[in-house]
Amino acid sequence: MTINQFMTADHRACDEQFANLENIVDSGNFEGGKTMFDEFEKHMLHHFDMEEKVMFPEFNECGGGHCNPTGVMIMEHEQMRALFAQLRTAVESNDKEKFLGLSENLLFVMQQHNMKEEQMMYTMADDNLPSDEIIQKMQNI
Repeated sequence: MTINQFMTADHRACDEQFANLENIVDSGNFEGGKTMFDEFEKHMLHHFDMEEKVMFPEFNECGGGHCNPTGVMIMEHEQMRALFAQLRTAVESNDKEKFLGLSENLLFVMQQHNMKEEQMMYTMADDNLPSDEIIQKMQNI
């Protein structure tokens, strides 16, 4: 398995959780929404940790080729973390409209971010790093 395959599969799992979260909140089920938000945020933060604690440092250490997108990826992770905090406030306040508005923003950022990672970052990582070793380290996070 490649890093791209492994991490893209995790993107899809996060995307599915996010879609379920939006549906639950849209239906007015805020208790379920709070629980689902906790699970989604935990999954996303774990995904970021796999990248920021394993893949990005390893990529930076090997030189990463002529183009190194890790700084941009981390900046976008920070944007998403800020949106998570706002989404948490909205779901805890049972504010459906605020939540759904913020979720549109998050969806846009996630889609753009995932595309960059899947089309560039992960391919570069696979080209420069021992995929099996990196995947194992990420699984241990």
